[in-house]
Amino acid sequence: MTTTPTSDPAFEARVARLGERLRAAGHAVERIDTHISTVLLAGDAAYKLKKPVDFGFVDFTSAARRCHFCQREVELNRRFAPDLYLGVETLAGAAAGEDDECMVHMRRFDLAATLDRLLPAGRADGAMIARFARTLAATHAAGAAPAADAGFGRPALVARQILATLEAPLADTLPAGLAGQLSTRVAALGPRFAARRAAGHVRDCHGDLHLSNVVCLAGELHAFDCIEFDDALRVIDTLADAAFLLMDLDHHGGGELANVFFNDYLEASGDVDGLDLLPVYLAYRSLIRAKVALLGGADDAAARARAARHVALAARYLEPAGRAGLVITHGLSGSGKSHAARRLATRRGFLQLRSDVERRRIAGLELDADSASPAGAGLYTRAHSQATYAHLAARARQALAAGFSVVVDAAFLERDQRRVFGKLAAELGAPFHVLACSAPLEELRARIETRRARGDDPSEATLEVLERQQAAVEPPVADEHTLCITPDELARDEVCARLGRPRPGCTPS
Repeated sequence: MTTTPTSDPAFEARVARLGERLRAAGHAVERIDTHISTVLLAGDAAYKLKKPVDFGFVDFTSAARRCHFCQREVELNRRFAPDLYLGVETLAGAAAGEDDECMVHMRRFDLAATLDRLLPAGRADGAMIARFARTLAATHAAGAAPAADAGFGRPALVARQILATLEAPLADTLPAGLAGQLSTRVAALGPRFAARRAAGHVRDCHGDLHLSNVVCLAGELHAFDCIEFDDALRVIDTLADAAFLLMDLDHHGGGELANVFFNDYLEASGDVDGLDLLPVYLAYRSLIRAKVALLGGADDAAARARAARHVALAARYLEPAGRAGLVITHGLSGSGKSHAARRLATRRGFLQLRSDVERRRIAGLELDADSASPAGAGLYTRAHSQATYAHLAARARQALAAGFSVVVDAAFLERDQRRVFGKLAAELGAPFHVLACSAPLEELRARIETRRARGDDPSEATLEVLERQQAAVEPPVADEHTLCITPDELARDEVCARLGRPRPGCTPS
């Protein structure tokens, strides 16, 4: 945030008058300025006024427009943080004929509680990020789709929005080839943008979901300050919205937390279909932040450095190194398959596909629902299990084709199940490995009973299921042994490097 006031005397007089009123009520007043807003903090309240500016992409030059967009800001942001946005208030004009000034009345929060502050302080954890990812996916699913005749999300508009980042003030700072590479990728993706809109993935989203616009309130993360001034920047592909936060986590060194967000958002949304678009969306979001960094003036050395880091990150998204790989787990219930798969997903950004979750998805159940299925019945008939493995293979194919490494978290007790996935990897030219998990029988039983008692895991395995698995398991044979790795080997960088490239933009931990 900057601390630069506007050059508009009338606006500054209104801000001063509001400050005097708040001080007269016994409050110390703190002022914060952004490029388009002034916020006064007083007591447990915050008052946000829109500056009379016109940057082309936003025009707040008239009092009527500022008031309209104050109303829109409250309406739209209550979807994300209803307790934060209290309403719109009016600051009366000082003299006859002077326009009233609208302002957004918000509940004040600790500025140290925004995610860009929590992350470097070590106060953001994976559980918090995972819950937010799932909440965001639900908010996206509930968002309004554009009218059939609206231009939102159509290929021509999406291409214009992305390629606009290549213009001033960034044009002279881009490395050779980046503009051409992005332009080529965007042109090739035109049919995919259209398909995403047709499939219902364009929704009324947030539009500006960087870390500074996420705050922790009572232990939970909430987005705030969505884009209200331009519907075209907010009614977008849901994956483009999620990409903003993923990019900013990468930019701030979020590492494992970025991979948690990536996996939990995709699992909750089920939106593996959009992965081929994600690198372009990530590069686009990084270039937006580079452009914003330079809005304060290209003569600011710190701003130029921030912009350069964002440009470099955009280039990394577009030019990932290495081949995407496929890893499948193998083992009885309670052997630690999900734990090992999650470790690989968190450390290297592999997409984790969980059979326990996908089994419910294809049955039309909530992803954490208790199916009440006995062993061998309901969701666990042979037919439904075969459908689940076919679904997992289809999702793995989509992710690998898009350049994302995958770990499929399932029992894979049968050799034929493992061979199907091995053939898939060979077809796509992907490295293929089996993450073989095991534990003593008593430990398997104890883990299953502990997990059942907790009730917080998607696995519905019971001791009866374990007995059936023991009778049916087909251990890896000789030609599979060279493909097998153990969970302990995931601690070795040289082993992990063989498994497949990290998620684009991810720095492995």
